[in-house]
Amino acid sequence: MIAAVLAIATAAHADDAEDEKVDNQEMVFKESGEWLTFSTKSEQRKGIGGIFDIKSYGALTSGTPSVVVIRIQIVPEGSDTPVADLLLQRSALYDVWDDHYVIKLEQRGSQKQVIVKTPAETLTRLTALQDVPVARLDVLPYGKNFLLRMVVELNPRSKEELAAMRRWLSQGTGGGIDRGGSLFGSFVSLFYNPKIAEADRVLRIQSNPFFRPPP
Repeated sequence: MIAAVLAIATAAHADDAEDEKVDNQEMVFKESGEWLTFSTKSEQRKGIGGIFDIKSYGALTSGTPSVVVIRIQIVPEGSDTPVADLLLQRSALYDVWDDHYVIKLEQRGSQKQVIVKTPAETLTRLTALQDVPVARLDVLPYGKNFLLRMVVELNPRSKEELAAMRRWLSQGTGGGIDRGGSLFGSFVSLFYNPKIAEADRVLRIQSNPFFRPPP
């Protein structure tokens, strides 16, 4: 059975404040089996589509890989201590000989490869977030308010960070939160100060507060 998890507050959009503000976005949360899933808006400039500007969109045809790294945490409202972490890495490479794009979609313990024909399809594959399992329901008590926070990086340049991502992605799905690793240890710093990120572009996104209504 799939049941919607209610959003309970409306937050101001980042456009109404300074550029350094976090982008508050509407998201859809659902319970699916033992997992909480989430989806962002499908419009290109919503969700994480805004990580691509005209220049980076044009670079999709360059033959150089475009890499999108998505770090996600679920935190209780008013806290920076996560109850769940998720890392997604997505990459696209234009194959000039076969005139198509090879896309890799990776998360912990899972990798999928997709072939598409156009830059528009490539952008959609890199930025769509639909019904993504993000946290086990047993870490989300009924009636308690939570937030989903996300740091999205386009083409991160730190070799150490990329190596840490590779190790984390290659692990199985068990083991719970990787609290001790540097990969998520820097999340709070990146979320509040995107200027320290070593990447072409950075987005910081936060959901409205949500909770699980009692059964």
